[in-house]
Amino acid sequence: MDLTARAPIVVVGGGITGLAAAHRLVERARAGEAVPPVVVLEADDRLGGQVRTVREGELVLEAGADTLVAAKPAAVRLCARIGLEGELEDLAARHGGTEILWKGRLHRVPDGFVMMAPTRMGPVLRSSLFSWPGKVRMALEPLVRPRPESVDDESLASFVLRRFGREALERAAEPIVASIFTADADRLSLRATMPRFLDLERRHGSIRGGLGGAPTSNHAPSSARPGAFVALRGGMSRLIDALASRMPAGSIRTGAPVASIQRGPGGRLAVRLADGSVLDGSAVLLACPAFAAAPIVRALDGRLGARLDELSYASCATVSLVFPRRAVTMPLRSFGFFVPRVLGLPILACSFVSEKFPARAPADTVVLRAFVGGATRPEILDLSDRELERTVAACLAAVLRIAGPPLAAHTHRFPRAMPQFDVGAAGWLADVAERVAAVPGLAVAGSAAGAVGIPDAVRSGEEAAERLTMSPGASGWVAYQANQYA
Repeated sequence: MDLTARAPIVVVGGGITGLAAAHRLVERARAGEAVPPVVVLEADDRLGGQVRTVREGELVLEAGADTLVAAKPAAVRLCARIGLEGELEDLAARHGGTEILWKGRLHRVPDGFVMMAPTRMGPVLRSSLFSWPGKVRMALEPLVRPRPESVDDESLASFVLRRFGREALERAAEPIVASIFTADADRLSLRATMPRFLDLERRHGSIRGGLGGAPTSNHAPSSARPGAFVALRGGMSRLIDALASRMPAGSIRTGAPVASIQRGPGGRLAVRLADGSVLDGSAVLLACPAFAAAPIVRALDGRLGARLDELSYASCATVSLVFPRRAVTMPLRSFGFFVPRVLGLPILACSFVSEKFPARAPADTVVLRAFVGGATRPEILDLSDRELERTVAACLAAVLRIAGPPLAAHTHRFPRAMPQFDVGAAGWLADVAERVAAVPGLAVAGSAAGAVGIPDAVRSGEEAAERLTMSPGASGWVAYQANQYA
């Protein structure tokens, strides 16, 4: 198959993964390379997928992600290439940090925590979050025997419980990591999501010893990690808008769901849309969730379609509440807090939006954004928006000592948004990789290729686009692994 033919490369999905992939192909074409034109097909009537910024007067609210992990540089580099580098704001400059709710109080995440593991015992010993028996148990981690060589994967809960003890799991690792992935800690695969920790144990015998002196980039920021998180002034939708604006006229079609892909004349891929129209492509890059990709590829490879359909996704929602500042009587000294599952509360975490982004809300208001649902609390999403907002408001009122109802509420739902990489998912990814590689001109990127979060999605999309054009007939599959937090 000749990728220099004028039949376009068809990108299915106009979220951040698909737009990053399409933009990379356009970049290469504008640099003079022999890359076919690009067509992006998005089933929804808007671009961006889970990335969405809502503006109402002085309020700027994010429906989905609001920051980029700087230690995963793909998204930051993309911002620089499209002229947004000057719009990136380093949140570490304000030293907000995060907290964890425990026994009715908010406790600062100890400095030096890397996702789920303490790299320095001093901050842990001074922390009010853990009991002294729990602190001693964490200090003994270097003495814990490593898992058998024959065991290549383990759940988050099993790993942390074995190496650091129950308090580390219930009060830190589970609320931080499981909330970020909206996953069940008893099922979340470390090999598919955070392989570095498994590899550190194998190489060093100790996580704390292996991480000692390493950069401490972390999903839970603290003042000890300068530059861990950056945000776009004005909201994450600016990234989507900038990418779309750099695409050639007519290359993006919204409201264009794809029904199937079949092998067409001359080895090309015939993309059939739901309206019955057919688009011949030099290649096809699937940048949609696995459950959406499954029926599309079934005519090409029934087994691949069946395997893609096996990946489950959790639904979630964000609830943003606006309160008068005088109504919030507890001082807000961080960027937000995580909620341990064992507390049984209806929320996973809460972000103090007005403290994190002072320019995004009137000075006399406090804006709080709660995260709900996920694999561990799916039943709460059965509530109506109004019921959900009342439930979240009552929970936050009790935790933060808020007097009175919110001035405004905004709920955004994300059905089947978060991939659930259970223990053994690495084998699933390998099998999907093998089958995609057997279909010339086909690429898979995004969550179906193991990516979670904007930086991973950007990297996955760009790498799939690069590999898709490496040679005639090349597969665009990337044997993707989560950033190792190196």
